[in-house]
Amino acid sequence: MARYNTTPTLERTEFVGYGPKVDKAWDHITSDVGDQMITREELDRLGLDPTSLTIKNPKTGKVGYRVGMQVFHQLHCLNLLRQHSFKEYYSDKGGDIEVEPEELREHLDHCIESIRTSLMCESDTGVYTYKHYEGFKTHWPDFSTLHTCRNFDAIRDWAFENAVAFGNEGINMHS
Repeated sequence: MARYNTTPTLERTEFVGYGPKVDKAWDHITSDVGDQMITREELDRLGLDPTSLTIKNPKTGKVGYRVGMQVFHQLHCLNLLRQHSFKEYYSDKGGDIEVEPEELREHLDHCIESIRTSLMCESDTGVYTYKHYEGFKTHWPDFSTLHTCRNFDAIRDWAFENAVAFGNEGINMHS
């Protein structure tokens, strides 16, 4: 069990705001991970399309299916929205923000839809109460509630253990 604690009077976490320290925190949970490779048996067990892209692991020579994990895509999308909210800072840093406006709009719309569908699918049914916090004129939600969470560190460890670095030479376009 984990207790969320996002009440208005708390200090910000390392994921809030902008700058090198915040970027390092986000990089740790998103862009450092990469894609993974799974076997045909794992693909079948997950009910995924067997005509999906196959790749060859350049380190082991094994052939499998290139996969990405939804959690890391969703975190990437959330990070893009964060960066866009500080676009004055990120506009000249390169990356996903420094693209043509139409391309950025399409990427943002894709990310909003991806996060929306994930939230609706997961549908956290936890409830929260309201409290009065000093310095606030109205009542404010008390988000410090208990949740049953998956072990993100274990998921990230699995992603690293199954990560595959490859170039186009390792990709079989015709599986």
